[in-house]
Amino acid sequence: MAEVVAAAAAVHAPQLLSRPPHEDPAKLDGSTDALRRFGRVLDETAPDALLVIGIDHLETFWLEAVPAFTLVLSPQAHAHYMRKRRRVPVHTELAVRLLHGVVERDFDLTYSQQATLGHAFLTPFEFVLGDRDIPVIPLLVNAYLPPLPSPRRCHALGRAIAGALADRPERIAVLASGGMSHFPGTARYTDPQFSFDEWVLQEVAAGRYRELLDLTPVQLDEVGESELLTWFVMLGMLGDTPGSLLSYQHLSHHGHGVVQFLPPVSPGSRPDVDRPLTAGPVPRYGGYEFTSSEFIYYRFPEPSSFALNRLLHQVITDEATRREFVRDPAAVVGRAALTAEQGAALLRDGFDGLTAVGAHPLLALSARQVSELERNTPEN
Repeated sequence: MAEVVAAAAAVHAPQLLSRPPHEDPAKLDGSTDALRRFGRVLDETAPDALLVIGIDHLETFWLEAVPAFTLVLSPQAHAHYMRKRRRVPVHTELAVRLLHGVVERDFDLTYSQQATLGHAFLTPFEFVLGDRDIPVIPLLVNAYLPPLPSPRRCHALGRAIAGALADRPERIAVLASGGMSHFPGTARYTDPQFSFDEWVLQEVAAGRYRELLDLTPVQLDEVGESELLTWFVMLGMLGDTPGSLLSYQHLSHHGHGVVQFLPPVSPGSRPDVDRPLTAGPVPRYGGYEFTSSEFIYYRFPEPSSFALNRLLHQVITDEATRREFVRDPAAVVGRAALTAEQGAALLRDGFDGLTAVGAHPLLALSARQVSELERNTPEN
């Protein structure tokens, strides 16, 4: 049967690629060094394929279609963020077998033979895969466009994947690309729930997953942990395997975690942590008490805001639109079918006003970020 020889969960923050000057370079290095460390594990374990379980930040499917889980079957995986691009080969034979095996187990799975992936894949391609000649199998999980799959549904997908690969001879590596606490594009952007991160890391180190799997998508949204859904798919494949912390960095807007599950990390290995974690047992949920029964930060995008979200998506993904928007934003906004309120919000600085008039927070933030990077690029 297929053997999982290496497994990790890891941050994919776009700042690791763009390295903006306002970020602490030592903390960025702590995260990328840990990603490269797991890359060296691939050298030691020699997998035949790397299954990358990532998320869609609305770069791939966004609002034209919102599948819960999507397997990419193209001959190559194309990932990009701004002007950084990578193409890596896909293990299509194994990916097709995986698709059929999962569907045979009564688990609906979308597939795409043409998909452009975002930084959730580009970051591990860059820092984990590097120049290694290991084909990948990209799997996307919807983590930001409600309704979302539950942790237990993601875990069930992982079990179906393991079953689908049971009769295969390949050696498999798995990377869950996502996490930890952050609220991109929202008013809580600079207030991550670090204490919840520490509880998650404690439970993972002990191989205790029941309470994590009992969380709801609404609860994950409240503490900025929706990207843990990729972890739960991987854990469905691995069972109750404990994880070892390689690195945890506290950034102003994001908890950067890198955790290795397989092979086990030697007891003498010390994690790279930028400041001490809480001493002693961390209370459940890090002491956090959930208060909401509905999504707070990443709500269902109402159809009335589609035109605004479409324009933001074009600014992010289409270089010509982005350049024109940077040169003459009023002209671009004037041609779009926006309400006066939406147009005014788009022309103002910041993204809080945009989300208030219906913009999805990820699109609002990313459009501002890529526009700023475009504006500061020397040839502009």
